[in-house]
Amino acid sequence: MKDFFGSKNGGFNSSDFGKEVVDMIDHDKKKKIRKWIIIIGIILLLGFVISPLYRYVMEYWQIQEIGPDYTSVFWTNLLSKVVTQSVGFILIFVLLLLNVFLVRSFAIKQCVSQGFLTKKWPYVILCFVLALFVSGKLGDSLYQKLLMAWNAESFGIVDPLFSQDVGYYMFLRPFLINIVDVGKALLLVMLLLDAIVYFFIFMKKDQKSFKEVFMKERKAMTHLSILAVAYFLLTMLTFKFSSENLLFSSFGSQNDIFGAGYVQATVWRSYYSIAPYIALVSVLLIVVFLWRKKYILSLLSVAILPVALLVTGVIAWGTESLVVNPNERNMQTPYIAYNMEATNRAYGLNAVSETEFVPKYDITKEMIEEDDTWLAGTRITDFGSTLTAYNQLQFLRKYYTFNDVDVAPYELDGKLNVVFLAPREMNKENLEDSAKSYANQIFRYTHGFGVVASPVNRVTGEGQPEFLIKDIPPKSTGGMPEITQPRIYYGEMTNDYVIVGGNNQELDYSEGLQDVQFTFDGATGVKMDFFKKLMFSWYYKDYRMLFSGNISSDSKILINRNVLKRVERIAPFIEYDDDPYMIISDDGKLYWIINGYTTSKYYPYAQPYQNVNYIRNSVTAIVDAYTGDVKLYLTDENDPVGRVYRKIYPDIFSKDAIPEGIASHIRVPEYMFKVQSQIYQRYHVKDAGQFYDRADVWDIASEKYQDNEIYVEPYYNIMQIDGQDEMVIMIPYVVQGKHNMVGLLVQRNAPGHYGELMLYRFPKNQTIYGPMQIENRVDNDPDISREMTLWSQGGSSVIRGNMLVVPYRSSLLYVEPIYITSKNNASLPELKRIVVSYGDVVVMEPTLEEALRSIFGKEEITMPPADETEDESPSEPPATEEEIQDLTATINGLLESYDRFKTSAAGNDWANMGQNLAELDEKMEQLREHRKN
Repeated sequence: MKDFFGSKNGGFNSSDFGKEVVDMIDHDKKKKIRKWIIIIGIILLLGFVISPLYRYVMEYWQIQEIGPDYTSVFWTNLLSKVVTQSVGFILIFVLLLLNVFLVRSFAIKQCVSQGFLTKKWPYVILCFVLALFVSGKLGDSLYQKLLMAWNAESFGIVDPLFSQDVGYYMFLRPFLINIVDVGKALLLVMLLLDAIVYFFIFMKKDQKSFKEVFMKERKAMTHLSILAVAYFLLTMLTFKFSSENLLFSSFGSQNDIFGAGYVQATVWRSYYSIAPYIALVSVLLIVVFLWRKKYILSLLSVAILPVALLVTGVIAWGTESLVVNPNERNMQTPYIAYNMEATNRAYGLNAVSETEFVPKYDITKEMIEEDDTWLAGTRITDFGSTLTAYNQLQFLRKYYTFNDVDVAPYELDGKLNVVFLAPREMNKENLEDSAKSYANQIFRYTHGFGVVASPVNRVTGEGQPEFLIKDIPPKSTGGMPEITQPRIYYGEMTNDYVIVGGNNQELDYSEGLQDVQFTFDGATGVKMDFFKKLMFSWYYKDYRMLFSGNISSDSKILINRNVLKRVERIAPFIEYDDDPYMIISDDGKLYWIINGYTTSKYYPYAQPYQNVNYIRNSVTAIVDAYTGDVKLYLTDENDPVGRVYRKIYPDIFSKDAIPEGIASHIRVPEYMFKVQSQIYQRYHVKDAGQFYDRADVWDIASEKYQDNEIYVEPYYNIMQIDGQDEMVIMIPYVVQGKHNMVGLLVQRNAPGHYGELMLYRFPKNQTIYGPMQIENRVDNDPDISREMTLWSQGGSSVIRGNMLVVPYRSSLLYVEPIYITSKNNASLPELKRIVVSYGDVVVMEPTLEEALRSIFGKEEITMPPADETEDESPSEPPATEEEIQDLTATINGLLESYDRFKTSAAGNDWANMGQNLAELDEKMEQLREHRKN
């Protein structure tokens, strides 16, 4: 028996003592290492828990601040994520654990029982961490698809190949594909890792050949075979999805038609229908041959499916080359018809009402005098020039700016008008450097103030906007609503946070040398107790928030002040128009209107546009510019996608209709109309054969804008439809590669007809001038060209505005504003002339009214030619000798005035230049009178 010192005979054994000391030291080191591992583990665990918890708390506060009803989005999404991650975690954890323990038990039996194999907890921890990580990623990517699948709605329309409802492709199928893909990826990873582990286990036993390592151990092979069979079974499911993917492929001679063509619908569809059975036979043969140790045959069985795929590819190529291409028009037209029908449905183009519009050019002076409705709505001012004028005439203080100008319908003096509106927003970047203190930016300069408005069809005598609303405080005239709450705390440019209330006073506006103070009293914002100060200071990386004396218990922080980000915060599943516009309600409040779109890329056979092939303007968001209060309205009950979102989030959509005082000023969205008009360029045809021939493809018309040729942008105007005035948006079409106008697409805005599309189709046997052809006629008109040249030589820039095509009664007019601006940065564009074209007449006058009098004072208007041959001028009586002498004298006077103007310009004699220019204008007026007579 050993004594205290460890020696059998009671003597001292130095080697044993040294060993024990080393063991004690090792034990202490292990304790310290274990301690630090535990500490690091706790820190990591706390970080893993606290970081997402912090994000969730901040997200909840930001949604709650917008409105308590919208917190249901937070809880619904959170519950969906938790359920998805929990179910995913359990399944993945159990699967990984079973797999790892199978490998471990087999390794122990093979005498590879190292210390780490005998302990179970490292494997449990490893599987736990992996399952937690994978399920976390899975939940983030899958929860929205789960909600859509769970609440799926029927479209009532089936695809032409598989007769499945479109709702299956939009809502259920994406979720199923994700689940199968995750399962396949997990099984494949386990299969590869297990094979590697088994290989190294058997390498320990010196079984070095591939055959020895894998083929002699049936238990290992059984394990791997089970995983392989499970993988192939899931792969068999993917053949169904691959077959359905044909609906989202492309075909045609240019491979530009979306959907399944003849080859996809026959050859490839047949392959995918039998591929699962081929795969099943292949798996069975692999298992049987492996069990019987016929390894060569087993390997050959693996090649069955790839060979079948290769053979199908050869057959598809042969069918395309030998059968389809020689008879492509006949063989592809049924599938083109599927594409045409699906595309028109997906973009809301299946209900376009077409009207044959044959211009008669029968307008008389009396018609214009009796019915000037269209005059009230014809835009003669441009967005860009109007915005420039606003920013120079009405910004009033350096820290204000007008970011954008938009249009809205308003009744002025009993007539419906289109009105320009622009909010005056705060722009702290323009503050003087000395004023950019923390206190000023966070507590004092907190909001914009008021709007500016002007009609689109009138200007002042100087060619500037005729303001209907202007100044600070805003003053309304001309029938525009009086603004009762002009403050803009939430805007298009407002990307920062501010703190209101408490011990600070905000700058409202300046009146003379005095600053008027204001304190925000809206219901929105987050109360700033110490805990919230701590949380928000960390969130915004703003430590000064913690120590500022301007913050008290009554203070509130206003967050999410950018209106687009504000609505995205509560409903991120909606695609929002990136151009919010402001309106004034009938009770004088300022509201932002944001159009929301439900989109998808999973509509079978529908042609894609910028990564989507289904779109509806189903949601309208209305944001109070003062309080930030948000209301969401589901405005299209016929949209299944919108109905699904309402089922998922029933509390976020208002159950009431949009108030009339707001609804009457909402307009159809330009973006949605632009998408529809782009698609309609090719999809206006009704016959699949004609579509294949590309014989009637249209283009958006082009125009000359600021001396550059550009595509015409959609424009709003007033039209009379069914005897009623209404604001519409329209765009002209021309024949592809030509400038002749063939159609005019119009979208209505009136109650009961909101969003309805109308096509005015022009006759093919008559030349209808497109905007660019009118632009060329303007360039070729000697009087107009001469006047523009004089302006340019006088040190001014001539800016040609948008050319608008205006249908009136049974005729067409073309209207284009001409701006003059000096060549310096501080110049103001002035509307100096209006070009109007009607029939074969082109005139340029100071006002639209004068241009119309110039045209319709004539007894006869020449119609455009029936084709594109040279124009024939109408016969006129010869001029008298007296008329010729008067005309000669006028021309000579004009030339003399022009020479004097050039002399003054060469000598920089600015006083005489102005006098000479006035003389030129007078001579030009005399010349116009001769032309009229």
